[in-house]
Amino acid sequence: MSLQDETQPQSASRRLIVWGAGELGSRVAQLWQTHGGPVTGFTQSERRHPDLIAAGITPRTDSPVDFLQADNALLLSLPGHETQADAVKQLMAQGLAAPMRVVMVSTIGYFGPQAHGIINGETPPGSDPRSRSIAAAEQLFQQWAGPAGVIIRCGGLYSQARGPMSALRRRRTMKVRPPDKTLALIHYDDAATAIFEALRHPSPEPIYLAVVSPCPTRKEFYTRACQRLDLPAPQFDAPIGMPPAQYQVERLHRDLLPVPAYPDWQAALEV
Repeated sequence: MSLQDETQPQSASRRLIVWGAGELGSRVAQLWQTHGGPVTGFTQSERRHPDLIAAGITPRTDSPVDFLQADNALLLSLPGHETQADAVKQLMAQGLAAPMRVVMVSTIGYFGPQAHGIINGETPPGSDPRSRSIAAAEQLFQQWAGPAGVIIRCGGLYSQARGPMSALRRRRTMKVRPPDKTLALIHYDDAATAIFEALRHPSPEPIYLAVVSPCPTRKEFYTRACQRLDLPAPQFDAPIGMPPAQYQVERLHRDLLPVPAYPDWQAALEV
């Protein structure tokens, strides 16, 4: 019986393999471990290993390619879509079939820098090189994972130490860009919750947009951010001149994140 045929949420008692147990992957790992499931977290270095061990997570720095079992759940949360694609290529090169459930963390950068209007899971990718490269990585993942695969396209992630406000506090300036660009944001904890639920949902959608709406424009966010940090008013490039992007996240709230812990984008200004 496949996961798609089941009617009950999947138990977290089976092992979760996190390929990329960084800031986001480690949060998902902790959720899985807290719900009673064993977790092995693969990292590029040993820097996070003490924290992973303290959370009851088994850390490794080698590759999960020789470790993955058919009854595992797998999270691909490596940094950057090219690194994610390389991981899928390694799995395919070994002739490994997708496990019972596999989630790939992608990005709304898929829609390109000129994203505008209504955007949902069926909206095509942007036409710029980066968007096409992200789309190619997702396509490769779908080819390998098949019906066991779920893609989570995350908006801009933030926490107390990361995100646009933290970067502005460090740099004291921002890049000059169009003011009417939509900033799609989501807190690391909310993204981790959505991914955790996708890993154990009995019949998830193949693609979700992990964004907490409503989203600010760049002008709204950075005007408020500069005021809070007592910085000069931000400067902007020429407007895009198209309706701001509106991300449709009904599927996310229905299946994975009914009530975000951080429902207001202004929470990103408090870090």
